[in-house]
Amino acid sequence: MSHHALQRLCRPALAGLLLLCPAGAPWADPVTDLTGAFVEAYRASAAHRLEALRAEVPVLVNRFEEVALYRPGVEAPEIFAMDLRTYGQASAVAHAAATLATRLLPHGAGPLDEARRGWLDGYLRRVAAAEEALAGQRDLPEEMRRLQVDMLAEVRRAAQRIRQQDALDPALLQALGERLRPGIRQNLDWAARSQLEQFRAQVGRWKEAFPGLAWDRAAVVVIGVHQARGGNLQRQFFDWLTGDAPAREDRVVFAETLAPPPPLGQEAPEQALGLLGKVMLDKDLGRVVFGDPLALQSDVLAPAAQAVIAGWR
Repeated sequence: MSHHALQRLCRPALAGLLLLCPAGAPWADPVTDLTGAFVEAYRASAAHRLEALRAEVPVLVNRFEEVALYRPGVEAPEIFAMDLRTYGQASAVAHAAATLATRLLPHGAGPLDEARRGWLDGYLRRVAAAEEALAGQRDLPEEMRRLQVDMLAEVRRAAQRIRQQDALDPALLQALGERLRPGIRQNLDWAARSQLEQFRAQVGRWKEAFPGLAWDRAAVVVIGVHQARGGNLQRQFFDWLTGDAPAREDRVVFAETLAPPPPLGQEAPEQALGLLGKVMLDKDLGRVVFGDPLALQSDVLAPAAQAVIAGWR
């Protein structure tokens, strides 16, 4: 990569993550070399910020259904993995109608082609098998079992109708969604309640086991994906636990990822922990440079960009 290309890559935000700017990068001239100095200083200070945090307070890393507790002075984390049976089953049933729509709607209304006929035949078998399994699952609360069986029966009947007509009428799927909407919301409630209650109980157990930790200053990284970012369940839980809010990120940081990282027991979440140190450092930099600890949670070019674009005709 050329010197100028490297400069363009590392130029924009005052701080940011700097993941693409290698330490010791070559800079073209003494002026732009100051950016190199900043990159080196930022990396070192972010690492120190994380090290200091790890030495002082409990650090929690959440990866979907898992939570790792890093205690000061202890390298290996305590790891909790929730029981996913209630969540998984409620999620599977809630997705049944969405699966039908996902496979059929993008092709539009009208006659089915051979590929969709074959898929629909296979999906009907899978829905019928799940319906039968649920009907015999007596360890579920009766309300949950009955509702989930009824929902799968609705999906099966809609799929059978589409197959018999050998054509897709989008209005049929719309009507199916409307009928299932209350049941889907009930299943989502069960799924959310199961996760939240397990997280709350486990944090309570850790507080009892390690009462000497500075729980009132605990720091958290929540690893999630873009489409589930708004109102993220885990983020809501840890904000409640710490008294934080998404707009502040004083103690809970959301780490957005394109692909799920390995389970916490397989590989340490180095990037997520590193992000925690960077966000905390950004607060110090924002306070010093802009007089606002939240300044670097937005693009520092945003006000100028808004003014430039507003002036365009």
